[in-house]
Amino acid sequence: MFQKIKVLFYLLFYGLIVHSQNSLIVLNEAAHPFFLSVNHDLINSVAQSNVKAFNMQTGWNCIEIKIPGAIKDIVSKDSILIKDDSKFLNKELTYVIIEKEDKIKLHFTSISEKSGPENPPIPDEPKETAPTIDNSIYGNLYHTVNSKPIFYNNFDSTTLSYKTKLTDKDIKYALNLFKTANDNETAYRYLNVILENNEYTVLQLKELLESTPIDMDRLNSARKAYTHISDLQNINVLTSIFKYPTMKESYSSFIKEQENINKQKKMNCKEPINSTIYEDLFGKIKKAPYENDKLSVSKKLLVDVCLSSSQIQKISELFNHDREKLDFMKYAYNVLTDKEAAINLADEFQFKETKEEFSKYILTQK
Repeated sequence: MFQKIKVLFYLLFYGLIVHSQNSLIVLNEAAHPFFLSVNHDLINSVAQSNVKAFNMQTGWNCIEIKIPGAIKDIVSKDSILIKDDSKFLNKELTYVIIEKEDKIKLHFTSISEKSGPENPPIPDEPKETAPTIDNSIYGNLYHTVNSKPIFYNNFDSTTLSYKTKLTDKDIKYALNLFKTANDNETAYRYLNVILENNEYTVLQLKELLESTPIDMDRLNSARKAYTHISDLQNINVLTSIFKYPTMKESYSSFIKEQENINKQKKMNCKEPINSTIYEDLFGKIKKAPYENDKLSVSKKLLVDVCLSSSQIQKISELFNHDREKLDFMKYAYNVLTDKEAAINLADEFQFKETKEEFSKYILTQK
């Protein structure tokens, strides 16, 4: 009798371990792609900005994050404890990667019900359905050829204006297209093409962005859509589409930065600041401990000053990595007094790809 009870207890305990499997979602706040390993097993063979790991067992789990870099990779090792408490079992844990200079911090965000299995069930083959009618026109957005959408580009590069304004019916056409796409990746690609080719109100953009379920994708698309919004005075409405506070903060910071850029451009810089003011500004940026801090300080200080190319070049030398240096250079271009010399600043970058990206950026600003 005792032996039977012992066996029964073992089976129950073993069953609990087998079925008490959790999921782990890791997002990069800065949207930089990374590799994730759990208990020395690589989860994603291709670097991604958000990664999901399945079958996380209770107890301590070793976590390794590697962010590929132009000069060197940033690697961080940590551990996560999943307690064998009922509120932690068969749940989904979400962590956010916070980058600061060459260091990574893993920040716990939330615990929720699982969002989906590792191997989703394969549905039955669909019954025969009527194909999309070729050459049908779907509002001002697209028409179809061979059952594929061909999108209209409503931006007139000659007049720098939009040929037509989207209607609520156009938005419904877009949302229906996303629903009928083969997969989420295709739907997201359609979304970004529509955002790039059109002008829209904040509320219309809100509807379009809410069609994609991932916060990081919403943030990236919202940033790209900024210059296409017709009523920027209502831009703060968009912060409500983000689920995580870190995403809300990132978008709010982005909005503030764009407002500062608009302010810079209106200054129409002709004369640089004198050497006394410049040396004080340079010292404040140099004093910041990390490159991200230097970048943040420089953006605050460059809102209402004008600089020459030689002054900008000297500040750029405070940045060791092309990524932060490029971000600074793009921001500083708006207050550059001798823009004809901007192309020479490309020599400050270490890698050819970064030089080309900066050169292309200059051309888009003319």
